[in-house]
Amino acid sequence: GEPVTLYTEMLVGEDFIRLVGFGTAAERDWFRLLTGVQGVGARVALAILSALAPDALARAVASQDKAQVARANGVGPKLAERIVRELKDKVG
Repeated sequence: GEPVTLYTEMLVGEDFIRLVGFGTAAERDWFRLLTGVQGVGARVALAILSALAPDALARAVASQDKAQVARANGVGPKLAERIVRELKDKVG
């Protein structure tokens, strides 16, 4: 069959190394953006990407739609607010 491209991100902690795979470069890029926000770890970023596709996430951030981001498991109103505020200028 055709080769499949897998976009990956290596997470390195004090006592672990984990490889996370994404189906698209956009998902991986959003993972990197999300984990750059204070309070957003890998688990929360993955929960957000499970709840919102990259294009939906881009629209939510651009329109400052905190409610959309808060649909993800583990994302409360304050964290959703921080995410849309901090990432607004990084979404083009």
